Amino acid sequence: MARKKKSPTWVLIVTLLAAAVLLWIDNREEVEPGVEKIQGEGDFEVVGGYERMERCKLVGHRNNDGDSFHVKVPGRGVQEFRLYFVDAPESAYKEYRDGNTNAERLGDQGDYFGNLSQRETTDLGMRAKKRVTELLGGKSFTVYSKGEEVYEGPRLYSFVEVESGGKKRWLREVLVEEGLARIYTKGERLPDGTSEGKEKGRLKGVERAARKRRVGGWR
Repeated sequence: MARKKKSPTWVLIVTLLAAAVLLWIDNREEVEPGVEKIQGEGDFEVVGGYERMERCKLVGHRNNDGDSFHVKVPGRGVQEFRLYFVDAPESAYKEYRDGNTNAERLGDQGDYFGNLSQRETTDLGMRAKKRVTELLGGKSFTVYSKGEEVYEGPRLYSFVEVESGGKKRWLREVLVEEGLARIYTKGERLPDGTSEGKEKGRLKGVERAARKRRVGGWR
């Protein structure tokens, strides 16, 4: 019995569909697994629930310190970010309009590093501030944030990726490694999916090594 020939129309449709698929494969953007593109001003990507903002620049501001600083984000203007996981000492003693001061906070920070005096604590805060300026100033860096506000804003919690020692590193890790910040503030799951607990444990190991070397505020 003779085999029925395929319809020319059907053959044409299959050929066109195959060509379309191949064209899509050749021209699609290379995007990491788990990364979602956000089209628009800045063309940001979402990685693990965080916006990844590249080509950011540090902006000089009197309120910048070792864990909070103003950043110019392409297409977004200037935003103040606060690091997850770490707290750098205050860089100065302050008196506020309501009559309060930051003396108690300075005391807690000094105690963490082994009973530093208030002057020693603010000196350490200045060193942390200077180090952050060295790492971020005049360079491009990447910020990861999901817009979580610090005490109802305007600061936003973030992870900041920098170049240090010839490789990409998290800014918080560099500060802990150099004894310039304590592990003390809100933590969060990392963009790559690492749990908050696992990352905190890793930072504790970095801190133990810093204490052993007696760097920064450790003595």
